[in-house]
Amino acid sequence: MIAYKFLAPGAVAPFTGFRWPVPDDGPGPWVECASERADLGIHACRARDLAYWLDTELWRAELAEPVGEGQRQVVASRGRLLERVEAWGPEAAARFAQEAALMARDRVAAALRRAGFDEDAEALTRCADLRGLLAASRAVTSPGLPSSLVAYLVEAAETALAGDFPVSAYISARAAVPSSGGDEREFAAERARQARWLAARLGLPGDTKDRA
Repeated sequence: MIAYKFLAPGAVAPFTGFRWPVPDDGPGPWVECASERADLGIHACRARDLAYWLDTELWRAELAEPVGEGQRQVVASRGRLLERVEAWGPEAAARFAQEAALMARDRVAAALRRAGFDEDAEALTRCADLRGLLAASRAVTSPGLPSSLVAYLVEAAETALAGDFPVSAYISARAAVPSSGGDEREFAAERARQARWLAARLGLPGDTKDRA
């Protein structure tokens, strides 16, 4: 099975610290991690779940059958790296964080309009980049629900500008829940939208349909 792995710099697994052998002339060597527990082994993800596993490097990987299902990931006893996705780097990560924040901006602006705060909504909608969004979000001082909504935008913009794109994208997706009136399914829907953006931007094939 062909899947994807986000890794820390140097092809290091972020949770275990394992340094993956990288491809040279052809696929990398197989790595084995056999276990009787179904949740232990070589983990990767489908394109539709990319937004949940963000890190510095993105690799196309192969998992040997049988492949099991995990929480937003797939797992097997053997896997190897095939090639690095060169389109994913600092520039793409910064663009992704900005696009995620702007998606959240649109949701928050719609919620503000429903609450009768049209002027604040228009100010947010006019923002086309993170610095503008941060300034406009900080300028919203209305009490109650609107201000708590806008706090998501402030934090999403601040973390993105600081270079912490995984946290920024998470916050942007979390903003979908209060913006919708508390529907927790909207978080997964927003993550699916983020994954579609990533797959399109990086030229990745795969199933990126919405999945709650």
